[in-house]
Amino acid sequence: MKLGEKRKWAAERVSTYVLYVLAGLSVLVFGAFFAIGYHRPFDDDPRFNAPLFTNVLLVFMFLLLVTAIAVGIWSVMKSLRRRNKDENVVNGVPVARISYGVAAFTVVLLLLTFLLGSSSSILINAIPYADTFWLKAADMFVWSSGVMLLSGLAAVVFGYTRYYRKEKK
Repeated sequence: MKLGEKRKWAAERVSTYVLYVLAGLSVLVFGAFFAIGYHRPFDDDPRFNAPLFTNVLLVFMFLLLVTAIAVGIWSVMKSLRRRNKDENVVNGVPVARISYGVAAFTVVLLLLTFLLGSSSSILINAIPYADTFWLKAADMFVWSSGVMLLSGLAAVVFGYTRYYRKEKK
């Protein structure tokens, strides 16, 4: 086993363990949220629920978000430091152009969906919520996620039909 293969195996093993730990923690936290004290009445208005593990769930999601952002920034910085001009094209694939294109697409998509997002108030627990920034931010994430999922699906279908397109030429 060569050194590069050993590193790849170690990274693959670490990522597998991280996936298992995150999946286990998610099942545990969400399971506790829904199974233990979910139907506790809210003190101010007993018509609403005040689940016992709401704070645990919120902290868990916040930690996941912060960790994902930190790892993403670290990964980009590490890649930029290690990359040289010879890696712009790998096996005939313009890797650098694709990376820059995806990053630009993501930034433009987030900006557009934020600017075009709805700011009309909504009812939450029978109370109108009208904070323009958070309404637009929520709309941005919903629409951006949908567009990215459809873009990913289109890319998979395009890649899958490559062999059929080659045969027709």
